[in-house]
Amino acid sequence: MNLPLNPRLPVLALNRRDRWFLGVAWAVIAVKCVLVWWAIAHWHVPVHPLWIVAPTLLCAALASLLWVTHRE
Repeated sequence: MNLPLNPRLPVLALNRRDRWFLGVAWAVIAVKCVLVWWAIAHWHVPVHPLWIVAPTLLCAALASLLWVTHRE
């Protein structure tokens, strides 16, 4: 039994505009996470920064995965 196998990754199937959008979105998320970490340390907020950064990264990764792998 021969199954067709497409070795291309879904990310490579994105066009240039989509790859740029995804890259800019992740850059904004990274800047937000750094600023939150700095602000919590700077103003001595009694909560660990991972309580905000971890859900942000998890949701962003899930949204990116769904967006990259969707089929129209």
